[in-house]
Amino acid sequence: MKKIIMPLLLAVAAFSSCKEHETAISQSQINAKVDSLIGIKIEELNRQAMEDLDRRKSIEVKAKADSIVQAYVQSQAAPAATPQQ
Repeated sequence: MKKIIMPLLLAVAAFSSCKEHETAISQSQINAKVDSLIGIKIEELNRQAMEDLDRRKSIEVKAKADSIVQAYVQSQAAPAATPQQ
């Protein structure tokens, strides 16, 4: 009987020493963790937005500038083309 109890006690002792103690986290710790995760995501989104802006800026600005120049040229040519009365 002693031979059975001793390994059983050792197994229970080993199991209880390996068991991790869970600690409850407070609301402020949860908020801090959420804020840090959100901060990281916001930085990533801002970086992606700036890359998109740099890519699109050259395309869109050129089209707008060409449109403005064309409108200006047409406005300058229009009075010369109309006969004066």
